[in-house]
Amino acid sequence: MFAVALVALAGAANAAPAERVEVATELIQLAGFRLEPPGVTRDGEALRFRGFLCRKSVAMSPSRVRLERLSPGGQVLGAATGRVSGLSGRGHRCTVYTVTAPWRLEPGDRVRACAQRGDGPCPAGG
Repeated sequence: MFAVALVALAGAANAAPAERVEVATELIQLAGFRLEPPGVTRDGEALRFRGFLCRKSVAMSPSRVRLERLSPGGQVLGAATGRVSGLSGRGHRCTVYTVTAPWRLEPGDRVRACAQRGDGPCPAGG
């Protein structure tokens, strides 16, 4: 058992660092909150988006962050969401959001991000 654990730890120590990916991201802001652009890394065949969502007012907190993969013409090609927690109470100003999306972006694709209190697509940007 101990030898198996050591082999697993050795494999993890030799794992390659996550590859950073540049992604054009459009942020749709929710009143009372500030959604920061995510850092993006490749995680196997998926992309992992990680950023900050910060409170600016006493508005009701969103429950999730939605990301939409957009074609160069603006058509939604896919969507992925991540739960948001930790923004309740006066002392909680920012929280980290993480969304994993099983996408392979093509040249010209971009991502639209929005914080939401319910389901549905992100509002169209301007």
